[in-house]
Amino acid sequence: MSIPVGRREQRKARTRDALVAAARQLGQERGLEHVTAEDIADRAGVSRRTFFNYFAGIEGVVAAGLSAPLQRIAAALQGRPAAEDPLTAIAAALREQPIGAEILLGWVDVTAPAPSARQGVHLRIWQHHEQWLVEVLRERLGDGDDLRVRSLAAAVMALFELVQHEWLPKLAGLDPESAVATFNAELLRALEHARCGWREP
Repeated sequence: MSIPVGRREQRKARTRDALVAAARQLGQERGLEHVTAEDIADRAGVSRRTFFNYFAGIEGVVAAGLSAPLQRIAAALQGRPAAEDPLTAIAAALREQPIGAEILLGWVDVTAPAPSARQGVHLRIWQHHEQWLVEVLRERLGDGDDLRVRSLAAAVMALFELVQHEWLPKLAGLDPESAVATFNAELLRALEHARCGWREP
């Protein structure tokens, strides 16, 4: 007897959510660089094969888990006036939709040294998010100058990485709300420096 389509879709959604939740928990416990697909499948109570039916790798699980907050940021950016220069629009969007704890704290072991964004799973996650930003900016800017779009995305991602690198060692002394507020304030300050050409704003 086949399962009705609605129930099958609900079951698939529950499995997907369980895999995302398991990956998030394991990332918080030991850092994503020490988590395997098998670990996530075991924690979610499914087989390794089931994991790969849903995701190509750990970066896919993270992308699924961060999809909703990133969509909110993208919508805020697309809603900015067309005449605003890109960095002003990005900063305004981040004031409207700050980067939240689900992005900053939801996937990391905050007691461990900061992982490098340039290796292993972190590199693949980083590349995914940079490509996401390229697509958002391409839609926002609406022109065919790929170098402009990609260089802007790379610059913004570099600022994010720098702020994150400076911020992670300070987490031990901050409650989550203060930690998130501090990160966003520093990111906005870095964006303002870039917007002003690193002259005094």
